Amino acid sequence: MEDKFEIGRIIRAKNISDAWYRGLNIIWNHGQVITDERGSQIREFMDLMVVIENPYTDRIPEDTAWNEERLEEYAKQLISGENAQDFEYTYGQRLRNWNEEVDQIEYVIEKLQESPTSRRATAVTWIPPVDTKVNEVPCMILDDFKIRDGKVHLTTLFRSHDFGGAYPANLYGLSKLLEYVAGRVGVEPGMITTVSISAHVYDHDWDMVENIVKGIN
Repeated sequence: MEDKFEIGRIIRAKNISDAWYRGLNIIWNHGQVITDERGSQIREFMDLMVVIENPYTDRIPEDTAWNEERLEEYAKQLISGENAQDFEYTYGQRLRNWNEEVDQIEYVIEKLQESPTSRRATAVTWIPPVDTKVNEVPCMILDDFKIRDGKVHLTTLFRSHDFGGAYPANLYGLSKLLEYVAGRVGVEPGMITTVSISAHVYDHDWDMVENIVKGIN
């Protein structure tokens, strides 16, 4: 492992599984160990950008603890905005009922239907009057949809990204969300790009990640 500080990498991945394994490899071999504000140790790589060319094949990595049933439930919650388990917040809730006022996904769909070249089909999850005062705040901050070359593509920004534990679920859910938006707009779903400002692995996942990376290399 390298001690030299490095920031910024771009991965062009074939699918979600490829993205996860290659991202873990970069974090493990080029990240720095820090203690976060909650006292947890993480290995972190800053500003990791991953372009997933086909998010619809090989969606579930072999080494993840997530199974299809749990992933489908996660995706359903993301798209519907339901909060059946009464979490402090869900991404779906923020996207479909932002500040208990706006369905941003419906806005995105209408915007793309009205103007296929729009640069305004953007949804955010951060609510300043709420999130500056609470402990549990969204990690996924922004979802941006653009139609180019006959397909709708999704770019997602994470301020903080648990790559070891959450990335496979995040991307499975986002692939389903992109399919939903594309279906409503009447175009094909395209690529997904994630920008992870803090792409990290928690210390309780280090043994798992080390074994995975040894297998890759």
